[in-house]
Amino acid sequence: MKVEFLHTRLSLRSRFVIAFFFYTLVALLQILFLRGQNIPLNVFRFAALGLLVIPLWFLKARNFSNKPAVKDQAVEGRTGKGRAGGRTRKGSPVSSSPGIWKTVSVTELDRLRDRIESIRKAKIPGFYTQAAAVVITFISVFLLIFTGVFSGTAGVFVILDLYLIFFPFLWFARVEKWYPAVRGKFDVFGPVLEADLSEKLRLSPMLFFDSDGGEQAPGELVPTDIRLMLAPGTSTPQEVRDELLGAQFQVTYNTGPNGAVPYMYAVFITKGKRKIWESLKNVKAQGFVTEPGSSTEGDTVYGTVVLRLNTKSRSDAYYTRESDIRELLALVVRALESVL
Repeated sequence: MKVEFLHTRLSLRSRFVIAFFFYTLVALLQILFLRGQNIPLNVFRFAALGLLVIPLWFLKARNFSNKPAVKDQAVEGRTGKGRAGGRTRKGSPVSSSPGIWKTVSVTELDRLRDRIESIRKAKIPGFYTQAAAVVITFISVFLLIFTGVFSGTAGVFVILDLYLIFFPFLWFARVEKWYPAVRGKFDVFGPVLEADLSEKLRLSPMLFFDSDGGEQAPGELVPTDIRLMLAPGTSTPQEVRDELLGAQFQVTYNTGPNGAVPYMYAVFITKGKRKIWESLKNVKAQGFVTEPGSSTEGDTVYGTVVLRLNTKSRSDAYYTRESDIRELLALVVRALESVL
């Protein structure tokens, strides 16, 4: 991996030459004042120690990460306003890079989930983690106190010198894991992905891809959001499939008392607002509410009906738990099968 420094465009060798110069200068100055135990000479030694801070500016580097160069990774706010009376958690600004929704197979979705799991299981050498830097810092502080009490100022300056010299290796260019924003949604969509559906229905996952614009593979598509479409199967009459596109499960995030929580709802989508749309907008179930889309919302070619938890019947309906998701899925399946 290539080290990406934050300041100046100097080469790696030039930066090390600058650092070596200051390290040598400080060592010579402190040797010069080594015999001095009075206050003025110790002040000079501390001043010389301050010179070790200068190389840090040249050696400051970004942490290593598997994160692609995408402006918009957090897409929880992509779907717009949150529902159920909660506040949608704001994501990053919308990416200016091209993005598309693409229907993928369940197998491809499983491969993506396996890749995310492999990132989770990947081992990072302990020295490259922040925990190692914290532990070494605590040890250095302990040695400073111990040396100051029993060995005098000479040992203290040696420890301070060594800590500042190795500071870039401790706190700069660490290795960090990055996970795609879809990682958290896999758990939320679990009950839908694992459902045993009849032959009348088929599950079509959809991924939103952003172009990462990276130097290694410009234009590579990075999955940043996921939706699931429950559509009529091939055994369904053609006239039904021409009118009914299916029910799309979407997840956004609301802000609850303890932070962001997932909120799932379903959107029935039809071509036009004919018989099937009229039937779906009248779906009723305890604890749920339907919201037919008006002609002023979106494309008038399509009809939509949102099915979600009813916030008037439950104060915590801004958060869909696993039991709520299973109940929502069962309700959607019954509604679709009733019009097939």
